[in-house]
Amino acid sequence: MNVVKTAILSKRWPQLWTVIQELDFDQTVFFPNQNFVDFVNRTLLSRGTSRIKRIRIGLYLNASSHKDYHGWILYAAKNNVEELFLDFDSDGCEWLPPQCVFCNSSLKTLRLLSCRIIPAMQISWNLLTKLTLRFSVLWDETIHKIMVGAPELDFFELYSCWGYNYLNFDSPSLRVLIVHECESNEYELGPVMTISAPNVQCLHLSGDFYRKCVLMNVPSLIHATLNFRPLTHSDRHKKNLKWQKENLMEIVRSLKHVENLTLGIWCVEVLARREERRIPSQIATHKCVTLSIPMKENHLLGTVNLLKGSPGLQMLIIDMGSNLNLLKDLPGLPLLLWEEPIGTEDSSNSNGANYLVSQAKHVKCLQRHLKTVKITQFVAQHSVFPFLEFILKNGRVLENLVIIAKRGVDANSPESLLKVAQRLLSLPRASSRAVVTLLN
Repeated sequence: MNVVKTAILSKRWPQLWTVIQELDFDQTVFFPNQNFVDFVNRTLLSRGTSRIKRIRIGLYLNASSHKDYHGWILYAAKNNVEELFLDFDSDGCEWLPPQCVFCNSSLKTLRLLSCRIIPAMQISWNLLTKLTLRFSVLWDETIHKIMVGAPELDFFELYSCWGYNYLNFDSPSLRVLIVHECESNEYELGPVMTISAPNVQCLHLSGDFYRKCVLMNVPSLIHATLNFRPLTHSDRHKKNLKWQKENLMEIVRSLKHVENLTLGIWCVEVLARREERRIPSQIATHKCVTLSIPMKENHLLGTVNLLKGSPGLQMLIIDMGSNLNLLKDLPGLPLLLWEEPIGTEDSSNSNGANYLVSQAKHVKCLQRHLKTVKITQFVAQHSVFPFLEFILKNGRVLENLVIIAKRGVDANSPESLLKVAQRLLSLPRASSRAVVTLLN
């Protein structure tokens, strides 16, 4: 729409803007709703049949304008739009997209929000490679129709959707799958979500951990991300914590063959609890692991537990930009608090350091494989240093320790980062090839 505004202000643009191939309409800059509807109608009418590659429409659904909405969608279909983003907010009242959305031979990318895809809908997307469904309702039969009707589908995202229990992603072309779970009070959902994805190479699971998740038939996975969070705002949810931890470990076991694994903060907390109880680590063949944790002392236990179970690990990445607020009320786990910045004393720090020393001989990847450790969004705090010292003292083949400091944080003042650099340089190294890099 910025192009349209420019056309109003400049005499050079009145004819040129109509050949722009990407249109983005957003209702948030219009009031009342009818002004937005009139504007979109005028814009599309003035363009005629000129080619459009991409259309995005962001709006809050209004029952009185459904005829206009369907007209816009039909316009996109007739003009062979390749990328269509229908970001329709309905506040829980799903809308039914017209059939021309589902039987379309030109679409390559499609995003639908707040819609209901009924099983009776015919689906034919011969060229579609990327599909995103958010806050929508669909059923197991619909998933099957999508797999059959979109033979070129490579990327599929289900974000806060409902209605399904068994997800059979058997398309030979599907490579990337994202499933973000969200509990619903409106839809009766089964107690188990089963995922079968024989050809998927990249899997991302996140959101509310309100029902059991079973992974089966995922032999092709190379990259996997687990970022579930437990629901703890009611007594009923708190009673679920035991099975949630057990189920999480079942999922981790199903992913033991993936080369690249990313774990969110709660997953690492569960591993930390297992380490506290001296439960043996699950052995896996990961080559690269990413942990999204703020690196408090308790996270050291979870990190050690994972390292002990990954004897062939070559790269470890720690993203310290995670938000602890999601876990502040989690029962059964120690409360983790932001620590004082470098320059103050922390008496509890020695406990983590002593434990790391005692476990060094059990972390086999340090002896032969771990060559790179990278810490992003680094914040200068005491709990990080026992781990850094542990890595440098025991990483016999370590080549690179890279630390990228988070900007705009008081703890990362120039003086604090100077102290960090000085302390790192003073630490002994088991590998003569180890290079320590601190970036601000």
